[in-house]
Amino acid sequence: MLDIKAMQMAINQEKNAGGFADLMKQFMMLGVTQYDYLVSDGIYRFSDGDVTADFQMNGVPKTVSEQSSAEKITAAVRSAQAGQISFETFCDLAGQAGVSYWTSDLTAKRVSYYDARGKVLLSEPIPGL
Repeated sequence: MLDIKAMQMAINQEKNAGGFADLMKQFMMLGVTQYDYLVSDGIYRFSDGDVTADFQMNGVPKTVSEQSSAEKITAAVRSAQAGQISFETFCDLAGQAGVSYWTSDLTAKRVSYYDARGKVLLSEPIPGL
């Protein structure tokens, strides 16, 4: 069973987008196997393999460009990994890059960013996991 209060606490503790790997570690300890973020809705989708649940939490809906750009999302990810931007700024940049959603597969320890047509713009191991 997903512990939503514990997940909310973990999200609230993230100081900037550079804390992504630590946040994923906390989600893993809470039994989360997959975490998606739907950019245009500002919705978190969590799964533990049996149950999937959507929550707003601190998510803010963002406009998603119709033009997708692997280069733009790669630059945004690198800025986030360096701790240079907030989660909300990262979501803005992801939307500008045409990212409709991203999926963090915590079993495979991989995050993938998709455009509205389902095309993978970037897929890489989650650093630090």
